[in-house]
Amino acid sequence: MRTPFARGQVYAAIDVLRNLRDRIEEKVAFLEAEIGSAQEALDQAVANLRAGGAGGAVAAQIAAARAAAPQTPASARRASLRQTLIEAMTALDTLPGETAAAARAALATHLASQAMRDVADLKPSLLSEISRG
Repeated sequence: MRTPFARGQVYAAIDVLRNLRDRIEEKVAFLEAEIGSAQEALDQAVANLRAGGAGGAVAAQIAAARAAAPQTPASARRASLRQTLIEAMTALDTLPGETAAAARAALATHLASQAMRDVADLKPSLLSEISRG
């Protein structure tokens, strides 16, 4: 790279390719982490509803949806569990606040952790290298 322009072009291309790679190629470890966290959150939500006594029907609905998630491939399991989380949050909205609070907290913990896992996967930009030329 003899010119600053050429060097900047190479860094820009590398930056784009590094960031695209992780968005195109699904990593099994990330899928497994999300799947495990979602399953644990759903199980905890069901346990909390059953312990409270008043949310038995919603607990059964969530447990059935979680059990129906396909085992393989991991991407299909993740998609199914994500849909189950949405349905669980919607079902919890039909219960009184105090009945659903502990179950909602279990799901919220998973969602917060998943947001952090998603952000942690992002690569730092090479903008400083590109702008140096």
